[in-house]
Amino acid sequence: MTFLSALRVALAALLVHKGRSTLTSLGIVIGTGAVIAMVSAAGGARQMLDDRLENVGKSLILIRPGARTQHGALTDVKPLTNDEANTLRLRLRGQVQGVAEVQASMRVASSRLHNCKTMVVGTSAGMRKVRSWAVEFGRFFGDDDLKKQAAVCVLGQTVRDRLFPGNLNPVGQIVRIDQLPLKVIGILGEKGRSPIGGDQDDQIFMPLNTFQWKLAGEESLSAILVSANTMEMLDPVKDEVIRLLREKRRIKNGQDDFDVSSVQEMSELARIVTRTLEVLIAIIASVSLLVGGIGIMNIMLVSVTERTREIGIRMSIGATPGDVLLQFLIEAIALSLLGGLLGIALGAGAAAAMAWAFKWPIFIDLKIVVLAFLVSGGVGVFFGYYPALKASRLDPIEALRYE
Repeated sequence: MTFLSALRVALAALLVHKGRSTLTSLGIVIGTGAVIAMVSAAGGARQMLDDRLENVGKSLILIRPGARTQHGALTDVKPLTNDEANTLRLRLRGQVQGVAEVQASMRVASSRLHNCKTMVVGTSAGMRKVRSWAVEFGRFFGDDDLKKQAAVCVLGQTVRDRLFPGNLNPVGQIVRIDQLPLKVIGILGEKGRSPIGGDQDDQIFMPLNTFQWKLAGEESLSAILVSANTMEMLDPVKDEVIRLLREKRRIKNGQDDFDVSSVQEMSELARIVTRTLEVLIAIIASVSLLVGGIGIMNIMLVSVTERTREIGIRMSIGATPGDVLLQFLIEAIALSLLGGLLGIALGAGAAAAMAWAFKWPIFIDLKIVVLAFLVSGGVGVFFGYYPALKASRLDPIEALRYE
């Protein structure tokens, strides 16, 4: 018996019981679909995170006041100062671009009818370059604006839409923050969500000195941002920042009263989480494939019993044990591959649905698809071999006598 004739006979036998064949391959369908859908979801989420980190700046280092506890909270807060920011800027010159900032949630109004609560950020002129902000209309404030404590501001697009609905370019208009009038000199380009989900366009930026002396009335800083010139310099710069702040605050052996972290660390943490999820998904899918394989073995054993007389007739007219083994093995593999194909379609559909629902890119790894298909075929070989071997070892005379 040739392979093609064995394949034709095996497929004809499966089509006799279409419903049973479909239900038998259901475990393979679920296992394969789960692998493709979940791996695609993890890949899409990871790609979306990478895009957001790119918007923030992967070489960015964030310095905040306070010592980090084991639970991640910041305590023993000693405010950062302009002097410390200037020290870092001078001592790390040529290695980094640095910027100091202070921020607070405040109510902003452009008129009696249009006002909103938003994040007001006082910062230096280097913010635009450090954070890779693009200015859509007007300009960002410069060093001269800081020296003069100029009453100017730059709006994010979410704030612009709330304060000036229908006006895409309100440059030259006046907004008020706590009775302080500020002239709008620029509108930032759209940045979207941050890695932790915050709206980066729901912010107003103004000169640091203006914020400190005309709004806050003090010089303390809520953060210092440092951007390494290259990714290779990120870790050395971070270590140098820690050393300089310890030196400035005269900390020798005690716990640091400041926290230094990088955007890259957030990226690595997210990758660890997604890799862990992928491993868990693989384990769950393996269990589903195992159950599906056992189902295939069970049905094939039932099929051998039901077709014992047929097997005896085939052997009596010249079929060899190898022909019978091949026929039943092909049936088992066909069931598995059918489940694999249906699982691939199901997984791809689920991946597309999740990408649409969660607004992340569709990410389907062809290597995972091929691997899942090959594994489903392997399940058919592994779990179908014993029933096929049992069928090939039947005594033709006993098989013909079977009722």
